[in-house]
Amino acid sequence: MKVLYLCNDPGIDLAGKSGGAIHIRSFVRALADLGHEVAIVTCSPRGGEKTLESDLHATIFPALLAPWNRALAQVLRAANRAVGRTPRRNPDAVRALHNLTFFRAAMDAAMQLNPDFIYERYSLWAVAGLQLAKKRSIPLVLEVNAPLAYEQQHYRAGVTCPPLAHWVEHRIWRKAHLLIAVSESLRSQLQRAGVQPELIQVLPNAVNTGLFHKDLEGSMVRERFDLVGRFVIGFVGTFKRWHGVDLLLAAFQDLHRIDPSTHLLLVGDGPLRPQFEEEVRNAGLTPAVTFAGGVAHEDVPQHLAAMDVAIAPYPALDNFYYSPLKLFEYMAAGRPVVASRVGQVAEVVVDGATGLLFEPGDRADLVDCILRLQRDRALCNELGRNASAACSARTWTHHAARVIERVEPLVNRNRAWPRRAIGLSSPYAEN
Repeated sequence: MKVLYLCNDPGIDLAGKSGGAIHIRSFVRALADLGHEVAIVTCSPRGGEKTLESDLHATIFPALLAPWNRALAQVLRAANRAVGRTPRRNPDAVRALHNLTFFRAAMDAAMQLNPDFIYERYSLWAVAGLQLAKKRSIPLVLEVNAPLAYEQQHYRAGVTCPPLAHWVEHRIWRKAHLLIAVSESLRSQLQRAGVQPELIQVLPNAVNTGLFHKDLEGSMVRERFDLVGRFVIGFVGTFKRWHGVDLLLAAFQDLHRIDPSTHLLLVGDGPLRPQFEEEVRNAGLTPAVTFAGGVAHEDVPQHLAAMDVAIAPYPALDNFYYSPLKLFEYMAAGRPVVASRVGQVAEVVVDGATGLLFEPGDRADLVDCILRLQRDRALCNELGRNASAACSARTWTHHAARVIERVEPLVNRNRAWPRRAIGLSSPYAEN
């Protein structure tokens, strides 16, 4: 089939290191590996399209912010700073107006590809996909990774008009022809917003088992960071407050007092990194904590292989709707996982079989779990093997095949619609 993939989010660089970028690249390559033809419309900055196209086996159509919209973004950021608000790189008005530019780029891509359906990664204020699906009379499959109006309001810089943001979000959800939700929590939220249950498919995130597997060698990373002979506790991810690194740092202070040979390896970057580095300095733990910084996705497996235990210390959030990529990568790489008993994490990690679970926010419980693994290497190895085996079928190729399986009836129905032959609209033009 021919698939037009849309990502109308100026904050996601398709070539970047973010979870969103990794998700898009992995899914698109999986579609291509299954024999489907894919074109991507993205807001990523220009440069490197040919290399990415070669890697993904897909065609890329950039839809950059228009010069006038970039100027508007600068004015709005300056205005926010003047009144003491945290400026957002691409304010809500800029994102909403970008639909005009994005729609034109997506229409150009659709005219060249003639897609069977549109697959869109849901973005706040992004209505161009809906309009294009109606214009082309083809199905729209919407992948929802988060309730972004809620997330922006509670965890980021906020939204200009929360009621309007929620209204637009719910309208987009209800108008899509099939929704891919990454968690059961999101399924529930979609249904509460008025989406029909039969239109929702829950597909958690997946992993590239060709890249992440248990036979990896971490000696080069251990030698680079002087970790040979140490018990290494590791974390991979973004330093933001909903990832729980603050709890991990607090727990590590206790662990290091018990056994000074323990070492903490933090792989990633983010807005809280300066704060965490200062905490480490103040605690006198600089020699025992390594901030490896952000690394290319293909280099993450070697860093995981250097870890004896991998930690997913999510806090007790009121609304845990995530499907953490790091969790599946930890497990596929054969790392024994210690994770908080929250949301999808507690569904994926089987306590005592594929990892250990601790109560979210419980520092002592986290310390006990890590010490248990440090003192029982047989258990450590067993959990790693079981985790890797549990992820053997949780691949992006399997994920893409499930999506195609669900969308095929929609595409076939559209192809069979008799009025299309005489130039009239298909059933998807009415949404």
